[in-house]
Amino acid sequence: MKVVNKLLEKLPDVVAGKVPDVKLQDQDIKVPLAQGTFTEEKILPPKLAMHGFTLSFEATGEASIRNFNSLGDVDENGIVGEPSPESAESGPRPQLLLGGDIGWMRYQVSARVKAAVSASLSFLASENQTELSVTLSDYRAHPLGQNMREAVRSDLSELRLMQATDLAKLATGDALAWQARGALHTRLELNWADIFPTNLNRLGFLRGNELLALKTSAKAGLSARVSLTDDYQLSFSRPRAGRIQVAVRKVKSHEQAHSAGLGITVELLDPATVKAQLGQLLEALLGPVLRDLVKKGTTAVEIMDGLVDKASKAKLDDNQKKVLGLVLERLGIDPQLADPANLPQAWADFKARVAESLENAVRTQVAEGFEYEYLRLSETSTLLEVVVEDVTAMRFHESLLKGNLVELLKWMKSLPAQQSEFELRNYLHATTLTRQQAYGFSLGVGSFELLKAKNVSKQSWVTQENFQGARRMAFLGRRGYEDKLLGTRGQWVVDLKADMTRFSPTPVASDFGYGLHLMLWGRQKKLSRKDLQQAVDDAVVWGVLDAKDAATVISAMQEDMGKHPIETRLELKMADDSFRALVPRIQTLELSRFSRALARALPWSEQLPRASAEFRRAVYAPIWEAYLREVQEQGSLMLNDLSPSRAAQIAKWYFQKDPTVRDLGKDLQLIESEWRPGGGNFSFAEVISKNPNTLMRCRNFVSGMVRLRRAIDERKAPDELRTVFGELEGMWTTGFHLRAAGSLLSDLAQSTPLGLAGVERTLTVRVADSEEQLVFSTTRGTGSTGAA
Repeated sequence: MKVVNKLLEKLPDVVAGKVPDVKLQDQDIKVPLAQGTFTEEKILPPKLAMHGFTLSFEATGEASIRNFNSLGDVDENGIVGEPSPESAESGPRPQLLLGGDIGWMRYQVSARVKAAVSASLSFLASENQTELSVTLSDYRAHPLGQNMREAVRSDLSELRLMQATDLAKLATGDALAWQARGALHTRLELNWADIFPTNLNRLGFLRGNELLALKTSAKAGLSARVSLTDDYQLSFSRPRAGRIQVAVRKVKSHEQAHSAGLGITVELLDPATVKAQLGQLLEALLGPVLRDLVKKGTTAVEIMDGLVDKASKAKLDDNQKKVLGLVLERLGIDPQLADPANLPQAWADFKARVAESLENAVRTQVAEGFEYEYLRLSETSTLLEVVVEDVTAMRFHESLLKGNLVELLKWMKSLPAQQSEFELRNYLHATTLTRQQAYGFSLGVGSFELLKAKNVSKQSWVTQENFQGARRMAFLGRRGYEDKLLGTRGQWVVDLKADMTRFSPTPVASDFGYGLHLMLWGRQKKLSRKDLQQAVDDAVVWGVLDAKDAATVISAMQEDMGKHPIETRLELKMADDSFRALVPRIQTLELSRFSRALARALPWSEQLPRASAEFRRAVYAPIWEAYLREVQEQGSLMLNDLSPSRAAQIAKWYFQKDPTVRDLGKDLQLIESEWRPGGGNFSFAEVISKNPNTLMRCRNFVSGMVRLRRAIDERKAPDELRTVFGELEGMWTTGFHLRAAGSLLSDLAQSTPLGLAGVERTLTVRVADSEEQLVFSTTRGTGSTGAA
C-alpha cells in the first residue's frame, strides 16, 4: 500500500471533527487519534521498509495532531519552543522558535521497528531485543493566518516519515523528529595531555615509592568511540534554504529495569597513537637509571632491549649488569638473573602488561569522564547540533537514524579547519569537536571555564525521570577561586561528585557514587626558581611527591626556568571507593591531625623552618594545636578566632620555650615574636589574620563528613548532599585552607586499605610554545603486579 501523493479531497471525518475551521492563530488543539484512521485513509502505510529494518504502523497505535501558535506553547519533544537565554548552560535548545508570524502543525505517529532477516540493528536497547517502538513527528510551518483545516489537509497529503528523501522536502521552518530507545554511539576527540594527569597511579608498575616522570605531547590526539544505552531524539530541521540542522538530544527515559546503568563502552580508534604513548610510558617507567646510557637517536626502551638480549646470552660487562639490575629492581622483576635465558620473556611480558594497562586506563578514563559529563546534562539537553548541506544530511541519514554519530563526527573532523561545509553549534556543550582543558572527573566539557572567573560557587542538581517515575540524579558541587595570596599558583577548583548511574523510585544517598577532586592551577608565567619551588612544595604537601623527589622535579625544569612561561597543575582525585573508605576516618575533631595539616600548609620559604613540609610540621603543629585549643575553650564568647596579637604571643612562647620548636625554628624567632599589621601573609599571626575562622572550618569539615557517612548509612534523602557540600567547602575557600585540606586528605588516605595508591595525584608542568608536558607523581607501586 502506498501513501497518497496528491492533495486529499477532504479530511477524514474524525479528523475534520476535531480540527476547527479557524485560523491557525485562533485556537490551540491537541487531537489524539487511533492510527487506524490514517492507515484506512492511506495517509499512513501499514509498513515502511527502511535501512535493514521495517517500520510497522499498527492500527492500534497512537497518532496525534497538534498546533503551536504563540509564546508559552510547550512541545514535549522540545523541537518547537521559546528562545533559550544566552546564559543557559543546559536544557532544551528548540530548533523552531515561537514568537514570529509563523506557527506549526505537528503530526506524530508511532511504529514498531522490526529487523530484517540477518540484519544487525545496533541501535536496539539490548542484544537479545529484536524490536522496539519509535515515535516519528512531522512539523509543518504555516502562516498564523492560514486556515487550520486547509493546512492539515495539505500536510496529510504527503506525511513525511523520516525517509532520506523526506529531508529534501523540508521547507524553511519545517522539521522531522525520530525518538527511540537504544544504543547511542558517538565519537570523542581528546588530547593525550588531558588523559594522563589523573591516571598515573594505574600505570605505576614500580616496586616502591619511585618518582614517575611521564612526558606527553600537548598536541597529540586520541579518538574514541563511546557507546551507551539511553533514550534519544534525532531531528532534522531547515533553518534556511540549502541547509539542514541536525540535532541529537536526550529525552525522557523508558528504562524499566532500575538496576540497569548507562552501559558505557569505549573503543580506542587510533592504535598508532596508543602505541606511541606506550613508548613514552615505558621510557618513564625505565626512569633515570638508563638516562646516562641514552644517546641521541636512541630511546631507553631500545637500550633496555639491548641489555636484556645481552643478558640472555651472558654478554654483559660488570657495569651493564649493575645498571640492568637496578632497572629490574625498579620494575619489580627478579634482579638476581637466576636464569638469564628467561629474561627476554619476562621483559616481553612486562611490556605487554603495561600496554594492556595503558589501554584499560585510557578506556576507563574516557568512560568515567563521559559518564560524568553525560549525567550532568539535563533531560532534553542537546548532545549534537550542527548545520550541514542537504547532501550531507542525506549521506549520514542512515547512520544517524540508528543512533550512530561516529561517521558524521569523523567526516567533520577530517575537513580542514577553514571549511565551510558545516556549522557546529553545539557538541556536548562545546563548539569544538576536540575536548580541551580536561581535569578531574571531566573530559573538558566547559568545566575549565570556571578558571576564567575570579570566584565561582556552584551547587545544582540534574534529575532525569523515566516514564515509570523513577529518577536518576547527579549533584554538581564546585567551587573555584582566584587567590592573590598564592601568587603564581593563584587559582583553584574543587569538585564534589555525587551521581547515580541507575534509576531509583526513591533515590537515597547510598544510591550515589561519590568522588572529590582538588586542583591548584598556576597560570603561565616565567617562573623563577623560587616560584617553581613553591609549586613543587604544594605537591609535597598534598602527597603527590615525596620530599626526596622535589629536587629532581625542579632540576628537570632547570632549562626553562625564567626563560619561558610555565603552567603548573596540581591535582588530587579520589574516586568512589577511595573516598568512601576515607570518610569514616574523619568523624571527630582531632586537633592534632588538623594542626599537622595546617602546619604543613604554611607558606614555603628558603629559611630552614619553612623549607620543607616536615620542618613546618615539626615547628608549627604544636603552635597550631595550642591556638585551636584556646579558641575551642573560649566557646561562644569568641568570634571563632583569637586576635592576631594573641596568636603571635602563642607562637613566641613556643619559639622560646619548646625545645624542638626553639632549635628548629631559631631562624624565625624574631619574625614570629610579634604581630605586625600589614606585614604580609608569612608569619603565624599574619596567616591567622588573612585566613580567618580556621577552627570553625575544621569543625564544619568534620560535621560534613559525619553527615555524609550518616546519609549513606541511614539511606537519607539526596538533599542532604547540599548541606554536606556547604559544610565541607569552608576548607577550600582560601588558598591556604585548600593547601591544608589537600594535606589532611592525603594524610587520611594513608590509613585506608589502598593508602595513597588509591588516590590519583599528579603535578603537571607545561612550558608555553612547547608541544610537550611533563606529568610527575611519586608512585606507591607493587612491582610486577602492575598495581600502583
